[in-house]
Amino acid sequence: MPEKSIREMSKIERRYYSLEARVFNAVINGSIIMGIVSLIIGLGLFTYSQASRYINTAHNLSRSAEAIIDKVADPSALAEEVMGRYASRKSADPESDSYQADFSDIEEREDYETIRSVLHDFLESSDVYDVYLAMYDRENSALVYIVDPIDDDPATPGWWEAVEPREVSDFLDKVDSGNTLFSISNTEAYGWLGTAGVPVRNAEGEVVAFFLTDVTLGTVVMSVRFFALTYAIAMAVVVNLFAVLLVFKMKKSVVKPINDIAAAAESYVADKRAGKSVNDHFAMLNISTGDEIENLALIMADMEREMGEYEDNLTAVTAEKERIGTELSLATRIQADMLPNIFPAFPEKPEFDIYASMAPAKEVGGDFYDFFLVDDKHLCVTIADVSGKGVPAALFMMMSKIMLQNYGMTGLGPAEVLKRVNAQICKNNREEMFVTVWLGILDLDTGVLTAANAGHEYPMLKKPGGEFELIKDRHGLVIGGVDGAKYKEYTLTLEPGAKLFVYTDGVAEATNAENQLFGTDRTLRALNAASGGSPKDVIESVDRAVAEFVGEAPQFDDLTMVCLEYNGRFDGKEFTIEAKIENLPAVTDFVNAELESFDCPMKAQMQLDIAIDELFSNIAHYAYNPEIGAATVRVEVNKEPLSVTVTFIDNGTPYDPLAKADPDVTLSAEERDVGGLGIFLVKKSMDDVSYEYKNGKNILKIKKNMV
Repeated sequence: MPEKSIREMSKIERRYYSLEARVFNAVINGSIIMGIVSLIIGLGLFTYSQASRYINTAHNLSRSAEAIIDKVADPSALAEEVMGRYASRKSADPESDSYQADFSDIEEREDYETIRSVLHDFLESSDVYDVYLAMYDRENSALVYIVDPIDDDPATPGWWEAVEPREVSDFLDKVDSGNTLFSISNTEAYGWLGTAGVPVRNAEGEVVAFFLTDVTLGTVVMSVRFFALTYAIAMAVVVNLFAVLLVFKMKKSVVKPINDIAAAAESYVADKRAGKSVNDHFAMLNISTGDEIENLALIMADMEREMGEYEDNLTAVTAEKERIGTELSLATRIQADMLPNIFPAFPEKPEFDIYASMAPAKEVGGDFYDFFLVDDKHLCVTIADVSGKGVPAALFMMMSKIMLQNYGMTGLGPAEVLKRVNAQICKNNREEMFVTVWLGILDLDTGVLTAANAGHEYPMLKKPGGEFELIKDRHGLVIGGVDGAKYKEYTLTLEPGAKLFVYTDGVAEATNAENQLFGTDRTLRALNAASGGSPKDVIESVDRAVAEFVGEAPQFDDLTMVCLEYNGRFDGKEFTIEAKIENLPAVTDFVNAELESFDCPMKAQMQLDIAIDELFSNIAHYAYNPEIGAATVRVEVNKEPLSVTVTFIDNGTPYDPLAKADPDVTLSAEERDVGGLGIFLVKKSMDDVSYEYKNGKNILKIKKNMV
């Protein structure tokens, strides 16, 4: 408190002790304290939300792995076997040959391979450090690995490593708490690591292992540091700006009204002393003494409090929205990676060509497709549509796809595959979801397609030289609808050049702004517009047609399509080698070996050798220049009448050597243009020469008749 009264102070002293100065000091000190408190609270909330997001992701992945593996293997039996052997060798060096020999046969077990394969799929399709099956040893504070899917130096069955007793307690002591099991550690080997898991119990209900997922938390630590630095800088700027603005506001709304009241009072006293009867000094101010300032302070306090609550709510909502967006983005990538998406899918299989696409209506969808070789002679193709949208449909889709593939790989017929998958899903389908499925198995030798339909859309088939037509096959019940449902098989014979198109209802039911459906007729027209193209061309034609029809209308359903082209079985022999000039003798020897098998005339063999020299040399010199790529040479022998067809295939720059005009051989060498003579000799010596560019490949065929 000042020793002098305000009337005794100088002008400078009055400014120092003025209400304006005190307000400024109070605002500065209060803002600094508020900023520090806000920083501490914000940093804590940010750290908690980031760590929780990673731990929840790891726990959900462990839970999904457990749910799927329980359907295909018995992890508890494998865990008890490994831990039983470990119990007899506790504290032994896991790197010793004798220790590893005790567990060497585990990796040969079928259940080990099945569990490792599923865990490997989860690890490859997610952004985590590891997904594995392990058990904690409380006595030795050790983590014992049972199945580790990491490709690079995985932990073998029985391998153990020391862990903190706290981590052992976090899982073994809290397994029945009903809460998420997790532990966060910081070690020299792994850095900041979050581990979450779900227990594996045996038939007696005892915990014998855990499905564990590790996520690295280094990015969380870096994010927290960056957040703290950014927040501190921003708070410093905001505090200063806030202080200046608030002081200005307080001067205008508090100090000035008080000074006005004081000036009005002085004026009133002066007027009274002067004898003037002026009574409107306070009325002219239009200020209510005391109550108005108090009310303003209360309003400002309420506003500040409400603004603070609003900011807290906005921060929480933003963080939740970002978390959901991140998880949906991750789910989209996982779903896309589960579907075959590398084309050409089977470049080593000239018997067929296949292409597929899927565009979900939301971040994740319920449609899916799949194709895989059951064996060297049979191709399985599947397309399906799960009821519903979003994350539930995506989870049901993943489960259905895995089941269909697992049963399809056993060699069962389509009807039996659908029957078994339906029985499996109906056992545990409390949400009463279902999936429509079309499944076909193509015999690559004969072109016979055996298929079954579980309530899915009719397929569309194009025969060689014809147009796409609707195949109204017999429908069975949807998968997951009724337990015990049976399905009927039917067959289609695909001749070389035939194309099969299967799709989900998102194609035919695509709706424009006028609420009109795209329909099967428009689908057929779009297919026939590109019927002469590759399967990719066919699907892109339908996709363009749907996009043009829908326009700006929103996409209500997933859009999934598969197109298969059957080329027929290749009966000759094939040889693939790097397109380098020094490999020319190997190519010539490969072709000559086939020619000698049927006593090819020497003249014809020499002509073929010259043609091979010219064509392979062109590929070696120009196809991949300056890089080096592969070239494939096929030899086919037709016996009636006897002829030989040699095909050259490369993935290099598109180039048609037959497009260039033949050189004028009547001119002298000096008068002729350079180049073209080699191809000219090939065309003259062969009975037929053809070129096409298909599916990103240069394909040049030469044919020589032997009679």
